[in-house]
Amino acid sequence: METNNTQNQKGFTLVEIAIVLVIIGLLLGGVLKGQELITNSKIKSVASDFDGIATAYYAYRDRTGEVPGDSDKDGIIDETEAAGGFWSQLRGQGFIKGASSVISGPVHALDGNFSVLGGASGAMFIKNHICANKIEPIIAKGMDIKLDDGDATTGIIRAGTAIGTATSGAYSGTDVLFVCREL
Repeated sequence: METNNTQNQKGFTLVEIAIVLVIIGLLLGGVLKGQELITNSKIKSVASDFDGIATAYYAYRDRTGEVPGDSDKDGIIDETEAAGGFWSQLRGQGFIKGASSVISGPVHALDGNFSVLGGASGAMFIKNHICANKIEPIIAKGMDIKLDDGDATTGIIRAGTAIGTATSGAYSGTDVLFVCREL
């Protein structure tokens, strides 16, 4: 009669291996979902910053009857004024934070800066627009999908590797982008 000696056999049962694999899968799923939540939060933060500046722009126009940064009163932000006049006028009226003597654009949620361009400057828009630098492609695409049409070269949200130049396929690369919004 043959007997199996089970005292010397070592290893994991299929049930134990299955439990470990399920736990690993749950952990990976949680990490991926967490990364998605962080990305969505960045998208919402920068989109909110854009909305805040657009709201300040339109509120200034409603209050004063003029476009901020438009010294010759033609409705287009002047390039010489864009660097300082636009931001200092919005700050002076209390629409954005900071002293009116500060001529640089505010910092957005991802630690990049906002800038403003007049209507005819650059190839992105023929209207006044605000731009933000240091935006990752995944964030830029998410903003464009959330606020517009998802295409870097059309609509009110456009993106490119240089300010004022919309780039086809900008969202598929790894370069940090400029994202602009038409006012």
